[in-house]
Amino acid sequence: MIKWDFEDKHLELISELVNIVSPSMDERNMALYLRNEWSKQGAEVKSDIMGNVYATMNNDDTIHIGLIAHMDTVGIQITKILGNGLLQFRSIGLRPHLLLGQNMKVLSGKGIIQGAIGFDPTSQYGQPKGLVDDDLWLDIGAVNYEDASSKVEIGDLAVLSPQTSEMGSGVICGTGIDDKVGIFIISECLKLFKKTAPSVCLHCIGTTQEEVGLRGAGVIATQCRLDACFVVDVDYATDTLTPHENQMGALYLGKGVGLHIKSDNNPVLRKIVRDVAEKNNIPYQKSLGRFVYGGTDATSVQLQCGGVATLNINIPCRYMHSPVEFCHQKDIESAINIIMYSIQEIADKRINNFIPL
Repeated sequence: MIKWDFEDKHLELISELVNIVSPSMDERNMALYLRNEWSKQGAEVKSDIMGNVYATMNNDDTIHIGLIAHMDTVGIQITKILGNGLLQFRSIGLRPHLLLGQNMKVLSGKGIIQGAIGFDPTSQYGQPKGLVDDDLWLDIGAVNYEDASSKVEIGDLAVLSPQTSEMGSGVICGTGIDDKVGIFIISECLKLFKKTAPSVCLHCIGTTQEEVGLRGAGVIATQCRLDACFVVDVDYATDTLTPHENQMGALYLGKGVGLHIKSDNNPVLRKIVRDVAEKNNIPYQKSLGRFVYGGTDATSVQLQCGGVATLNINIPCRYMHSPVEFCHQKDIESAINIIMYSIQEIADKRINNFIPL
């Protein structure tokens, strides 16, 4: 197994993913993109009623490994069109103080509509209320109700306008890094799997509606058999001025992926991955997550169909659910290498029993 290295072309691929508008509850653009890209690798590709996308290779093998990343991003949903053409909305994972003045892209029946979050610049947003969603509105430049309703409808979804930049020293800044970076990682793993052909069946899965209750992942194990599953997502980096290290342990950009020690993760699979990482000098970090359980698709998958051995592969992320999410190239390398070396280990040793003893 040759270690995977981050190259300039990979930043271009991440930027391509970031630019795909895929709000939670309407991930079709990303799903169509992945169906096309994964089919090019020779995978058997299908979708289910929730909109999840599956790419399967080597389906005849008896050991089935899943790689999961969610396709959706946080956003807002239009709830009312006002007489003056301004739009009220409800938030999907975005807090009001992160929305002030932000450019938005609305996914409407007419295509992508440009907008921005409007606000009263003279307001002090006083205590105890502070800033709330009702202080903000979505402005698409419409002059009245008729103008606005000719462009958008109640229920339309919008996301922060995508952007990607390289900050230097390997740091990547992007909108929707949560979880476009996970989609990138499992897609690269699919390419490597095609080249190296480990003796397992691989399922790469892009899930829907993770940001609204881990809903897409709730049907995965009924659609394909899984012995073990790696859930690739971001986790809160603690290398900032408010690190909250007592809650989640230290998790720094550029020092390798975080491997959770929490109830969602299988201890047998975790030990296999740690041993592989240490044997092959792949950097990783021990992480706790914000809570003892919950927060990622691993929670939904773990308890399905008699149980699935799950493990979170966490990319440290600064400023999650904001317009400027940060991740690091070294952690992407760590994720891809730790996954592929672990798959090879499972294949070589024919490991199919993940029951803790």
